[in-house]
Amino acid sequence: MNNKSVHSDCPTSLNEDQLAEYWDKGYLAFENALSPEEVEVARNDLRNLFLGYAFNEDVAEYKPPSKEQTNYSGASFKSKTSPCWVLLEPGFEPNPDDLEEVEQKVRKTAHFQDESELFKSLYTSHPKVMGLVKSILGNAVELYQSMALVKPAYGGVEKPWHQDNAYFCVENLDQVVGCWIALDDASAENGCMHVLAQGHRLGPLKHHHTFDCEILPDRFDSTPAIPIELKAGGMLLFHSNLPHQTPVNNSSERRRALQYHYRSSDNKVITNEEYYNVFKEADGTPASCVAAVPENF
Repeated sequence: MNNKSVHSDCPTSLNEDQLAEYWDKGYLAFENALSPEEVEVARNDLRNLFLGYAFNEDVAEYKPPSKEQTNYSGASFKSKTSPCWVLLEPGFEPNPDDLEEVEQKVRKTAHFQDESELFKSLYTSHPKVMGLVKSILGNAVELYQSMALVKPAYGGVEKPWHQDNAYFCVENLDQVVGCWIALDDASAENGCMHVLAQGHRLGPLKHHHTFDCEILPDRFDSTPAIPIELKAGGMLLFHSNLPHQTPVNNSSERRRALQYHYRSSDNKVITNEEYYNVFKEADGTPASCVAAVPENF
């Protein structure tokens, strides 16, 4: 693994040099944010969540795959009692008689943060995760978003270049932090996170819709991108203006990760229309994914 951009051991708070590195590069990466025991619990909790929802009419509503050619066209299972939902890989036809195969084809799940005690701890009390987030945002922080991001072996789809703030609606773009935690060894081969160091300094970049929401290709140069390869339990913290991407998983190994976004409590959530005046390019052009919807999606 290429660990030149990764610190060897995760602390419970950031020192001045580490904070300066975060604001300079737009990200920080550490090994050992979760212990091996916590990683195993998280894997089992995700598996139980997936299997508990799959074709279980008592707890989840099934939506079959669509014929659209997008990252969101796969079959899904939506909880009947919470916001949580599970999305499968596009193009995969799930068989209710083979739940093991279905579990192997999960692409992502959202709003999963209250589905287990460990998941809850990662936005309430985990000493390393919350300690580092509070070092950046201050002691008053709130969960803004949660997703479990999975790339199945042999073809887990690409997530193209984007900025997470393009999906959000907050007053202060600097006061949202992403936290990406590897549950498997994440490598360039199986679809680890790739980032554009210092790309957060470019400000909001115009997004458009292809098979996903992504930055217009003429807005930046992605050739200096860095793969952030992490061992299971490693964690990447990143500014939500940082351009990042994960490629197709062409390996034989599945790649699972947990992703949480946190905002400072005084960073007000605003409407889409108000956000057009926040997440915008230098000439005033609204740049978010919502702003791009009328274009071609």
